[in-house]
Amino acid sequence: MASFREFLCSVKASACRRSETVETASMGVKRVFEAYDLGEDTFIFERGVSRTLSGRPSVLVVEKRILGASQRGRVMTVTTGNHAVAAMPLLDGRFWKLSKLPSERKSDVMTNSVICANVVRGCVEISQREVSTAAVLKCDEWLRHTLDLGLEGVVMAERNVSVLDHLRKLGQEWRVKPLAWSEAEIRAALASSKKRISTKLVYFHSAIGVHFITLPEFRRFAALAETDPQAFVEGLKELVGVYEGGAPLARQPKHRGHHEIEFFGLRRGTAIETLVPAVEALAAEIASGRAGHLSVIQRAQETCDLYFSLLARPEFGDEASVEFAETLYMHITGEVYAVAGGGATPAFDDRRTALPGATFVHGRAQLHPGADERTEVLLSNLRGMMSKDERIEYANVYEIRGEEDSLILGRGATREVVYKTDRRPVEYALVEKRLSSAAEGYAPYMLSRIGALRSLGVSLSDYYHLLKRRPGTGRGVSEYYIRSRCEGEPLDSIPADYFRSADGSAAEEREVVLGLAALMGDAAAQNMAMKKYDPASKSPLFGIGKEIYDFEYDLVSEIVAPKRVSTCSIRGSFGWPTLEYTEENLGRFTSFYLGHYAQALKDYCRKHPSVAAVDIAERFLGGFEFRTREMAWKLSVMRDAFEAFDPPLPPKYAFRKKWRFVMWALDRQERRLPSLRKSFLNLFGPLEPSTSDMV
Repeated sequence: MASFREFLCSVKASACRRSETVETASMGVKRVFEAYDLGEDTFIFERGVSRTLSGRPSVLVVEKRILGASQRGRVMTVTTGNHAVAAMPLLDGRFWKLSKLPSERKSDVMTNSVICANVVRGCVEISQREVSTAAVLKCDEWLRHTLDLGLEGVVMAERNVSVLDHLRKLGQEWRVKPLAWSEAEIRAALASSKKRISTKLVYFHSAIGVHFITLPEFRRFAALAETDPQAFVEGLKELVGVYEGGAPLARQPKHRGHHEIEFFGLRRGTAIETLVPAVEALAAEIASGRAGHLSVIQRAQETCDLYFSLLARPEFGDEASVEFAETLYMHITGEVYAVAGGGATPAFDDRRTALPGATFVHGRAQLHPGADERTEVLLSNLRGMMSKDERIEYANVYEIRGEEDSLILGRGATREVVYKTDRRPVEYALVEKRLSSAAEGYAPYMLSRIGALRSLGVSLSDYYHLLKRRPGTGRGVSEYYIRSRCEGEPLDSIPADYFRSADGSAAEEREVVLGLAALMGDAAAQNMAMKKYDPASKSPLFGIGKEIYDFEYDLVSEIVAPKRVSTCSIRGSFGWPTLEYTEENLGRFTSFYLGHYAQALKDYCRKHPSVAAVDIAERFLGGFEFRTREMAWKLSVMRDAFEAFDPPLPPKYAFRKKWRFVMWALDRQERRLPSLRKSFLNLFGPLEPSTSDMV
């Protein structure tokens, strides 16, 4: 792979440079362009653009035949500023008469046939916009192979469904720009999207080409009215000036009601109706000479105040707020168009970030650049699990992200591989996870707990096997294991539509709300039986996303209904710190667990106020009692085998002692169900309003 800078140097060194240059005056800035012919392709570079690669240079790629020329090959432009800097002179023939388009076709060609991209961190990020998937994929092929930019040198900036599907089937989803998950990742993405056009104004450049200016950036710009009046005037011209007979950038339509320059944080239409006219009036007064320096400073501040007064929410003017970052991020990624008006809940899969893996050709893996040893081992184990004559068609490797994860990809504890074979009609998924401890014997201890609890009736995932050891980030070694993925979603990620009786209905289906409450009780019974406990957080690790709820279509009620719950993590099991067989210890852990369950159910009730809290609590207890009795019955039937279970583990894990305590506690849990019901209802009590419900 050649870096983009190396590509520029290579073209200039090996291509035939055209003798003449072309000069333009775009956005009030004079630019000089040079052209290079390499085979059938022509490359047009703004002079000096190689020195500004950190400023997200704009790239255009279009086939010459589309421009009305009889030639084959492509034209590629690389410029500073926005895409119009090169698009206008290219389409109207000023660039070496490469275009012969009639004026009425220019807009259509620009919208539907010209590939727009930006150079970001040395990679070409393609924005599909309205261009067909076929054209985008052909351009991708040309950039990677003909220009030698390689797989890692070309990125899809938009998560277009058809492009995603194509790259997934090549195992290359990692080449689609991932969505950030944590606040730190979101802020890093915002920082990397900053771009200037021609002046000192700083914008957040979106995947579909909209330049968003925020109130904090506008305030910094307005301060130039006092410190650098000329720069302030130039910025005003960039916002509302008219160039080459076109509309001002703040009025120039771009995408779904947005404009080339858009004021962030305002409701649709507000900027055009109020703020843009105010900026235009200020620019007109300065141009006419009617406004003195002090007056300009005052008017600039008044415009900032007007901007603030028009914000849809005050937080949109505070770049330190989470609401500011998350909402602006949705705009620059284009996700705002995907969820607008839908109120969609982010799916658990949104936490996944694709990593370099492999493309499978006739069942054989061709590893991608950047695929690490951990991925290689994971894919190797996957191939080893195939049946005779079964071939992997494709596989994509992901890292499961969380708020606590570092910005550096590849170092997280959990990965997932989603694959399809020629013997299976749909995709399957396996989870690969690093053991929480590198201590000797911990892996057998983990597998022993899994085997014991699954035999007892706890609905843990199927665990396949441990992988080979790999060097850890510190001393010693790290061990990993593969398990099947639990189907479904964590509680907080369940789509809102699952609770509704019909598409577009605001009313929730009562039986769905109650059915999920029963499964929460089911999960709580398992959690208590496992004696899950985290000493660091003093928590039973309940309601934090480790219980996975699966929905199915119910033929009787004709709705999508909750059917089962699984626990996807063994973490914390056998963790209760006191193993005494006493009434005092029994009462202590009963109060501890029931208190956490009651709080989790209260939170659930607040999210579903259409169903009475007392009914939700009854269903929860029903699920709790059902699962408790089922596990206790299995214990009674196979007690001899359970009591004889004593795997050869290091004494420090005290497996036998903990396992016997778990069995004793489960027996008491089943015997004391009536008193547990009473204690839970006392802890649950009347439902208090949350702070978000209070005026």
